[in-house]
Amino acid sequence: MDIYYVDCVNNTLLKTSDNNFLCHSFSNIPFRIQKITLSPNNERSKNIIQTAKSRLSSIQFNSASSSGVARDEIEIKLKSFCGLIIEQLCFSMLTHYNKNPNVVIELDSGNNSIDQIDLKIHKKWLQHGSDDYKSLTKTVEIRSSFPFKSIEKVVSQDFDILGGYKNDIKKGEIEKDFYLRFLFALDYKSDYYVKENGKIHYGKTTTKTLKECYFDNDLNLKRELVIFFIGGATNAMMLDESIAYLGSMTSSNFNINQNAEFKKIKVRNGLDCIAIMQMMLNVITTEASQGK
Repeated sequence: MDIYYVDCVNNTLLKTSDNNFLCHSFSNIPFRIQKITLSPNNERSKNIIQTAKSRLSSIQFNSASSSGVARDEIEIKLKSFCGLIIEQLCFSMLTHYNKNPNVVIELDSGNNSIDQIDLKIHKKWLQHGSDDYKSLTKTVEIRSSFPFKSIEKVVSQDFDILGGYKNDIKKGEIEKDFYLRFLFALDYKSDYYVKENGKIHYGKTTTKTLKECYFDNDLNLKRELVIFFIGGATNAMMLDESIAYLGSMTSSNFNINQNAEFKKIKVRNGLDCIAIMQMMLNVITTEASQGK
């Protein structure tokens, strides 16, 4: 797997100081991921943060994460806020790249995180031999995580694209057409490690890092926040047993059964960020009416 980093503003691949393409190589076909940096002084970044803050105040969130881990109030607030940042970022990104007036992207406007649909993509096209349009709506689920390991390792080996899940709070989730995966690249420092029983408690350490290093008390960004869009999968891929599997996430502070069950596809077996965006945004134009 060769991981290339894309500058999607200038539509170029990032290069090193010696003018070579920035690439991490593994034994597989090329896999493209997108690096996004939100900056406290950038107007687009501030707009994404402000919109996420506005939505945060109106949404009722689960007391447990998707893995079933029971969360305290601060963790719920910060991680829910980061989830909203990702949703807003994804909406802005797809809107930016969408050049087709027959494709409309809609951000969820509900106030409950249970059974919500993060994004909807509405498409329409001309029917064959007719002036009438056909239409459909595709649904999108956006997942984000806070890995401790390097982005190269989690993409090539460790992490999955997550499909539908169930836990003690959410007994079953509505299947979506697309599942997207984003990763936060936090600058973890040992000063902010939270340990329990001699081991790092990753959830609490992430919460403390977000609180102390990245956001002030009003949830304004204090420093650059790096996010990677690593790709995704379709629901059809989640039903393909040759690449998808059922996996559990366990935790010592999970509520009852100590597990949550996901449909999973290893990132290396999924679609990279460019391929999944093309699938979401593509629609025929006059092909059906002209037969060309």
